[in-house]
Amino acid sequence: MLESSGTDETLMSLDTRDTLKSDAEQSGRAIYGGTMARRGFQQGSLFQRGTRRKVWVARWWEDVIQQDGTLGRLRRSEVIGSVAELPTRRKAMQVMSQRLSSINSGEARPQSIRTFGEFVKKDWMPVILPTFKCATQKHYRYMLDVHLIPAFGNTQLRELTREELQKFLCRKLNSGLSWETVHHFKCGLSKILGTAGEWRYITENVAQRTKLPQRQHGTERAVLTPAHVLGIAANLNEPARSITLLLVLTGLRVGELLALRWGSIDLKARLLRVAETVYDGHFDRPKTKRSARTIPIGTETAEILAAIHPAAVDARALVFASRDGLARSMESLA
Repeated sequence: MLESSGTDETLMSLDTRDTLKSDAEQSGRAIYGGTMARRGFQQGSLFQRGTRRKVWVARWWEDVIQQDGTLGRLRRSEVIGSVAELPTRRKAMQVMSQRLSSINSGEARPQSIRTFGEFVKKDWMPVILPTFKCATQKHYRYMLDVHLIPAFGNTQLRELTREELQKFLCRKLNSGLSWETVHHFKCGLSKILGTAGEWRYITENVAQRTKLPQRQHGTERAVLTPAHVLGIAANLNEPARSITLLLVLTGLRVGELLALRWGSIDLKARLLRVAETVYDGHFDRPKTKRSARTIPIGTETAEILAAIHPAAVDARALVFASRDGLARSMESLA
């Protein structure tokens, strides 16, 4: 819970050891630190809250980076433990003192009060997201719009905790989402908060301290026999038939085959070079460095390619181009 320090006059009064009357009046039970020390050192204030389950609440001031990039101060309130865990005032004060040690030693660095949603939309997506491959960008947009921003959009970056992120991941697993999907959420959060840390908005990437349960492997996948493949291909029209057979015979990814150009095929030498991939009409390098490769092709592959090879062909022309010469989409093959 944060409260703005308000005007410059308020800041001046804090630096001159004035009593924080509003703190004492609001809590009604302030028992320590009724006066605020100079800005370089503070003792904080401490009080109990609750009836059935009493807790210790500590308050102190923190330097923060405001929305416009300037430095400001906010009063922070944090539950540091229950009265059952910290039965004496002395123990509670020791915990609060440890919490304030980085601030009083000057090691604490101001953090931004920007929310997760604002940082993602105004900073991360315009600058970082375009550096990803097209398919990865599409996946991140879905992940952010449907899952991450609805969950954390209104939370300040500095207020995100490992516990909060861990509970989010567990909820997603319990909702029936696959381990792989939730793992993508964890990686996405870590990448976004990692950028916030590099840009000095926060001091720690708490997503790195979250964990997922051990991955449970599903049932063994069924493997198609040659007879099954031929049976499926026989019921397809061109070019879906040739594409299906070539995917099986060459082991290429769909995007790699749809980006294949005639100049990358040597039918005499029986070689095929993978140099590009395509997704939603966007061409890019193959998925990994090892994915850019030259592979030998067998007789069946060579026969399929020879059958669709035009008499006069441009080396830059796509093997499976649409009628207007553009790359086909996977959806158009259905």
